[in-house]
Amino acid sequence: MLSYQNLSILLLIFFCLYATYTDLRERKIKNVCAYGAIYAGILCQVISVLSGSSGLLNSLWTVVGGFLTVLVLYWFGIFSAGDAKLVWGASLLMPPGLFTQTDAFAQYTPTALLVNIFVPYCLILVAYLFIKTQTRHKWQAFVEIFRHENFRPQMFDMIFRLIFLLGLQHLVTVTLSLEGLGIELGFWHQLWLVLVLFFAVNHFVAKYGLERIRNVVVCVVLIELMVITTPWTFEPWAAAYLPLLKIYLVYIVIFCFARQFIQNLDDRVFDREVDISDLKEGMVPAEQIVKIEGEDRKVTYSKQGFALPNVFNTNILLGTLPGGVSKEKAAELKQLAEEGQFERFDNKIRIQRSLRFAPIIGFGVILTLLCRGPFFTFFSG
Repeated sequence: MLSYQNLSILLLIFFCLYATYTDLRERKIKNVCAYGAIYAGILCQVISVLSGSSGLLNSLWTVVGGFLTVLVLYWFGIFSAGDAKLVWGASLLMPPGLFTQTDAFAQYTPTALLVNIFVPYCLILVAYLFIKTQTRHKWQAFVEIFRHENFRPQMFDMIFRLIFLLGLQHLVTVTLSLEGLGIELGFWHQLWLVLVLFFAVNHFVAKYGLERIRNVVVCVVLIELMVITTPWTFEPWAAAYLPLLKIYLVYIVIFCFARQFIQNLDDRVFDREVDISDLKEGMVPAEQIVKIEGEDRKVTYSKQGFALPNVFNTNILLGTLPGGVSKEKAAELKQLAEEGQFERFDNKIRIQRSLRFAPIIGFGVILTLLCRGPFFTFFSG
């Protein structure tokens, strides 16, 4: 291994250890650490290109793709700002020569690192929740999934989203083929492009209330397009749509049913209810407070359950971002509570147990270095 790659690994371990120290001590990852990892990582990518150990396009794909990946995770409230910057910097500091797997998914450092961060974390969390809760609590958590008032609308929305996703894939890979432009994309690159378009379009659909147009017009057109252009035998349909269908079903199982089930268990183990007057900086809400303006322009406030935050919704007074409540936001909420704005829910809010994520990121980095990719590749060879 080249000397600069050894230096890259040492810098990677140093930044992770320093981030872990400050996160455990001060509950934050300092910018000097996060930005230091990013700048050092970009420099290492430049050196790898100049030395010939990595291609220019591969390094650009790592830099840009890694940034977009952590940006999406931050946007959906999975990462705080410090966590996102540290993960991006760590993915850039991973030496390209470390990955010897032929699978493109295993070679792509941002996805390999995220797999090694989230899979062990989720397994440990689920095991802990199952140990700490009784059988009746597990059953109650499972039943609550189907009792939710928005369960049926969410199921129908998932079906329309699936149709839209499959149709979008068809447009990208067949109808709007890139072969005429001399561009050939592999499966994972196509998948990434389709998913980016899918989430971007659905964001604007939700923002401007275009769900009916998407469901009644766009999805019908896409179904007709798929029927007309795909041969009426099982093999072409399976080859065209089955891979993405499997991914979507896994997404539904994990991020809809399993996530809600774990969230219900988590509410019984980790969450606690506090008075808004006792709200402190750094506390992470488990619920949202939403501003509602009536027809008479009278403003009221409603408390809603945990949801992925929408940074474009200005009516969300308090979201569930992992970074926690700021000092200014805590003061604003306390002032509104004194004015009696939150009497509808007794001035109470549920708070999640604070989690230091930097040690988990550090563990994922060590696992990636030891396994030379996603942890499951260690057992496949």
